[in-house]
Amino acid sequence: MDFNIGDAVKIAPDATYYTGRRMSPLIQSLTWEISSISGDRVVLGKSVDGYYTLNAPVAAKYLTKTII
Repeated sequence: MDFNIGDAVKIAPDATYYTGRRMSPLIQSLTWEISSISGDRVVLGKSVDGYYTLNAPVAAKYLTKTII
């Protein structure tokens, strides 16, 4: 799937950070805005509700575009 900076995405329940480290259920439950993309490495910036900032890379295979 093609992603663009600014897209809103949901994270799959089995997702890990790009480094392989597990994510917390809170992080996985939120909808995130993409802040940068490099190949299959997608950096998630802020949550769309504006309460959280992540700035962490995730493999694109774990993400699904969503409409907010």
